[in-house]
Amino acid sequence: MVDPAARRSPRPAPRAGTVLAAILAVALIAVGLGSCSGDDSASGSPEGDCPVAPVSVVATIGPWGSIAEELAGDCAHVTTIVDGSRGDPHDVEPTPADRAAIEDADVVITNGLGYDAWADDALAAASSKPAVVVAGEVTGQETGANPHAWYDPTIVREAAVAITQALQEASPTEAEEYYTSRFQTWEQSLAPYDAAIERVRTGAAGRPYAATEPVFDPMAAALGLLDVTPSGFSKSVSNGAEPSPGDVAAFDAVLSGGKAAVLIDNSQTDSAMARQLATRATGSSVPVVEVTETAPASATSFVAWQVAQLDALAAALGL
Repeated sequence: MVDPAARRSPRPAPRAGTVLAAILAVALIAVGLGSCSGDDSASGSPEGDCPVAPVSVVATIGPWGSIAEELAGDCAHVTTIVDGSRGDPHDVEPTPADRAAIEDADVVITNGLGYDAWADDALAAASSKPAVVVAGEVTGQETGANPHAWYDPTIVREAAVAITQALQEASPTEAEEYYTSRFQTWEQSLAPYDAAIERVRTGAAGRPYAATEPVFDPMAAALGLLDVTPSGFSKSVSNGAEPSPGDVAAFDAVLSGGKAAVLIDNSQTDSAMARQLATRATGSSVPVVEVTETAPASATSFVAWQVAQLDALAAALGL
């Protein structure tokens, strides 16, 4: 059993135990369980160290797909629809192959919060009813909240609990202990992530930041950073609208006036406005930290991706 007291978690997290199913029953989760039976949903032969035939899992976006792969191990084949190479995750148009993958899946993991509404449409059109984990809504958040849920440390942990439960429900009972063990191993792998969060939070809580997009905002909140991005600018970007000249001027004043200790820039977009602000920050001696919505190809895991960005932020803040 993982001792919760030994964790350096940024916020309370679910306990791991030898009987994960009992723990999951009381966790805050958003899982819609399909009509398929846990005893007959998997077909074929066992693979690797999994005691049963693998189930089929589809994740709409890379962060949840990466976590699902680590939690499932050899007990699932995980397909991720939107990774770092496929456009803006907000605006994806599912291909026939994407729809077929969702149709055939035992478990589908969506982000929710309006981020991947296209997946909701695909699920509604599917004749099958897979188990659905809405990862971004496991703590009760609804559309309108910041949709970049994988940047919230609490949601990451609770989504992992929900994903593990869905995998257990979709698989024969012989796989339950396997998934429990995978969950415990994954939770232990968060130690560098927890340590990086604690290190930044200890040295940076209360320090101001500005952001070209609100991608990193959930993590910034967990770190105790103070958002000084002009509210009009943030609202326009969140709504997919062009910021007004006044909002841009206000942002320029934040940077040139030394009101932000760091600029956080989503480098995955091709926004000319974001590049302009990054240039202005550099010229005003405000360090720029680049973050992305999906992990780069060089990242070996979700944790490695997140820790690299946290380390870059720590360096920018002189921690």
